[in-house]
Amino acid sequence: MSIVPQEPPAVDPDNVPETLCIGRFNLSVGPGPLATLTFTHVRNKTGPLIDNSQIEPESVVRARIVTTLENLAALKDLLNTVIQDPASPAASAGGASKMN
Repeated sequence: MSIVPQEPPAVDPDNVPETLCIGRFNLSVGPGPLATLTFTHVRNKTGPLIDNSQIEPESVVRARIVTTLENLAALKDLLNTVIQDPASPAASAGGASKMN
């Protein structure tokens, strides 16, 4: 009988807010076992909008998430499942891994 390590329960003591990221995104892998997902959101530059009433959009970085390649693969699997059957509840995926 093998013992599977159990993940601790998820908590949100800082009440982390959702961040709107409806823009381009990027994935940067390595070096090593980590990957960085960078998300952007298009919004208007404040100065020109207020000073000249001109609209000048820019893509603003709103979030960077660094995770392991193992968690990235788990995210891919989770997204594939949800995209194929949007009605199915999304289970949590990934988890802590041992860093070498």
